[in-house]
Amino acid sequence: MQLQNIVFIFLGIFILYRIFLRVRRNIGWQQLNPGKMQVLTAIFFIVGLIFLIEGAFHPISLISDIAGILIGLILAYFGAVMTRFEQRDGRWYFRPNTWMGSLVTAIFFGRLIYRLYEMYTLGNLGGSQGGLTLTDRLATMGYNAESPWTSGLLLVMFAYYILYYIILLRKQKRMPQSSR
Repeated sequence: MQLQNIVFIFLGIFILYRIFLRVRRNIGWQQLNPGKMQVLTAIFFIVGLIFLIEGAFHPISLISDIAGILIGLILAYFGAVMTRFEQRDGRWYFRPNTWMGSLVTAIFFGRLIYRLYEMYTLGNLGGSQGGLTLTDRLATMGYNAESPWTSGLLLVMFAYYILYYIILLRKQKRMPQSSR
């Protein structure tokens, strides 16, 4: 078995494991942790801003980025509206809407798996064939190796979690404090 295939197998196992963890976070009650949410919001904002700035140099990428942000914001709003809260042992817990979180996760991991598949199949095409480089062959086939929709689909996830966590943090501030 080639080393490349072994790497893709381990990468596939890792991706399946991350999908399992993400799906598990979308199902059931989770403790409301404002500090963690604030840190994740900041990280998602910074990384999302980097993708947005990079996409601003290409009109098609900018369109896909804006579409991704709008879709993420819409999903986050409805996801937050459908989130339920409960107080247990003096602490607040929330249950995210399973469908909204799963949809965002499916978009993210679906695109990731597709990109890995693209990289794998491009790697199997080899370096050059008939005097053309790999890039030249792809260009003649009408294929753009850097799909403009990649960052747009990632920005769905970033925008979703940024707005979702902001809404949850605001709701948390309006909840009665626990009496210990």
